[in-house]
Amino acid sequence: MLRKPTLRICEFSITPECQSNCEFCYASKFYREGQPLLSLDEIRNTWKQAKALGAFSSVVFGGEPLLHPQFFDIIRILEPKKHIVTITTNAISLTEELVVNLKREGVFLINFSLNSLDPAENDKLRGFQGHFDKVMQGIEICKRHGMDVFLPVATAKSRFQETLDIVKFAREKGVGVTVNLMCAMGRAEGQHEELFDEEFWVKLRALYNANPDLRSDYDVNLDLKVGCPAGFEKIHIAPYGDVTGCSMNPVSFGNVREEPLAKIVERMRHFHHFSKRHPSCIVAVDKDFITDYMDFGARYSTLPYPVRENPKYIEDNKGKV
Repeated sequence: MLRKPTLRICEFSITPECQSNCEFCYASKFYREGQPLLSLDEIRNTWKQAKALGAFSSVVFGGEPLLHPQFFDIIRILEPKKHIVTITTNAISLTEELVVNLKREGVFLINFSLNSLDPAENDKLRGFQGHFDKVMQGIEICKRHGMDVFLPVATAKSRFQETLDIVKFAREKGVGVTVNLMCAMGRAEGQHEELFDEEFWVKLRALYNANPDLRSDYDVNLDLKVGCPAGFEKIHIAPYGDVTGCSMNPVSFGNVREEPLAKIVERMRHFHHFSKRHPSCIVAVDKDFITDYMDFGARYSTLPYPVRENPKYIEDNKGKV
């Protein structure tokens, strides 16, 4: 109402551990040997600060979040009976008891990662034999207990037809779909030939317009405009406290262990790539950002990397960083 940017969603990648070995995994460099994950108190304090900035929704990622030994403690910290809380899982460790407990805690919905309706092809892409069957079982368990389900599909140019097939499948099953565009991060570093462009973005928008049950974070902005919400309406907290624009963005603008979240978010909102409010997905479509910031991350053994170490950022800010 006051035309001021308001934080909407805070993502938490709570662990880098995962049973899968996905060919395109963006989080494959999240692990930092010898560093402790964010503690419960640190997550609680971060969520409190995010709420003060307007956040009313959170998504719990990994790696695989169900592998975190304090998974349910973290869910309770995010207050699912007061706020929108969703989890994204590969379904490998999912059980009926776990779904019942998530429902009881007030979790809004569960996202099951899926990439192909061909079981063998899906399992190859996910790097885990039997993954497809686990997702199908998970869908049936959730439907049996009245838990909403979405299928987040990581897609690239060469796999767009598979994405269309999953959209049709989801409609028939009565579940939702989130389309995630492949980005040049983690195991997909340097694979520019698979990335989308502005022309292909138009095809994706046509798919969304024809399928109201499709969902993405760039479609539900509070300013009612389609575009990248990074830094303004959405932030991501990596396993060790780094703050990025989203889980697929390798650039850290600060760490919640070192600075107040409000100060970090203010820095993000002054970043010219965020402040121009890109009309599509910045990490998957914006060629300048991909070249200057995504590709720069390839030289690091762990991600996210500090934005202050990027020469382009220093140049753009005239050395005042």
